[in-house]
Formats: sequence, structure tokens, C-alpha cells
Amino acid sequence: MKKLWIISGLLVSSSVMALSQETKIDCDNAYSTLEINQCAADKFDAADQQLQVYLTKSIQQNSTDKALVDAIQTAQKQWLQYRQAECNAVYTQWQQGTIRGVMTLSCKLALTQQRTLTVWENYLRPMDSSEAVLPKPIVDAS
Repeated sequence: MKKLWIISGLLVSSSVMALSQETKIDCDNAYSTLEINQCAADKFDAADQQLQVYLTKSIQQNSTDKALVDAIQTAQKQWLQYRQAECNAVYTQWQQGTIRGVMTLSCKLALTQQRTLTVWENYLRPMDSSEAVLPKPIVDAS
């Protein structure tokens, strides 16, 4: 079963990458499944990159507290496992339809944006009136 997930993920990724290399997609007017999946993948990739920035900064900000840095890293590893399991469940729910790809990417996007906000709130938000090192991340309502 795990091989099936990997193979299906690779097929969607390679199809999306081929489309991405061919044309620039207008995500506001995406129509085909491949276009919609590419737009969702682009949004997820941007959110994942933002999460990495916030995690890196949180570790830098707390670098003098080794126990905290270790705890942040452990939490992140476990969170990645959770995100994978949860979004695999979403894929399973929609496995019979072409919507499965975008539903899975939407799951990953929502969880990643929420994780970024959590990292900011727990490790980067100042408790006094000073300015935060990074701005409060925005979580899409859509």
C-alpha cells in the first residue's frame, strides 16, 4: 500500500512538473485537473518554504537553549509525520476521483500554514510590546 502512495505521488508530481515547464498557468482561471493541481502545488510549496523560514528563525532565536531547540526539532519531525498521515487519509477519502490530488494538497497547505502560525506564536512572538522578528503569518481562510 505504501508503494501505491509513492507511485501515485510520483505520477501526479511528474505530470504537474511537465505542465509547469510547458506553460505559465493563470491560477485564477485554471480549468484542467493538471492546472488546478499545479496551482495547489505552487501554493503548498510557497507555504512549506515559509514554514522553513520560520522554523530556522525560531531555532536561531533560541539557539542558547539547547533543550528548547531539540524540543522544537522533535516536535517538527512528529508534526511532519502527522501531516503525512492526515493528508494520506484525505487522499484515501477521495481516491476514486480526480479531485484527490488537489484535496491532498489543500490538506497539506492548511496544516502547513497552521503550523507556521503555531511556530510564530510559540517561539517568535514577543511577549512585550517589541516588534516580532518575523511578521505574523497569514493563514488562508479559503
